[in-house]
Amino acid sequence: MSAPNRPIRRRDRALTEAEAMKLLDEAEWGVLATVDAEGWPYAVPVNHAVVDGALIVHCATAGHKLDNLAFNPKVSYCAVTLAEPLPAELATRYASVIVFGRAQLLADEAEKRAALRALGLRFAPEHPGVVDRELGKDLFRTTVVRIRIERATGKARR
Repeated sequence: MSAPNRPIRRRDRALTEAEAMKLLDEAEWGVLATVDAEGWPYAVPVNHAVVDGALIVHCATAGHKLDNLAFNPKVSYCAVTLAEPLPAELATRYASVIVFGRAQLLADEAEKRAALRALGLRFAPEHPGVVDRELGKDLFRTTVVRIRIERATGKARR
């Protein structure tokens, strides 16, 4: 079954897929949504990187997120780059993207290291030595999740 393909209600605010992916690349964090075996949703804020068209996130080696992904790898991810209240208009200026995809835990150490390094360099590009040092210390206790993006939609009121 493919990712949901519901039309955006406010088409005048819709972004192209390329614009949505650019927004995702610019966003510093987002909210990852998963579902557990009983059907309960779980949404957790995480930071991310876009690597080769896939979303990369990381976490500990055990926990709620991983339990849910073991049950169902389908996820949704929402990132926001702009949220500014416009009180005089009783409105909000915003830019957001929603991604649907399937999560995969990276098992290959070289692939895991490369993805985690890309994530680290995204937030500390001027400190590659620190990124490499921390990678050396934390790789064994870190899970790297790659989300293959099946659909990305964006919307903005600028």
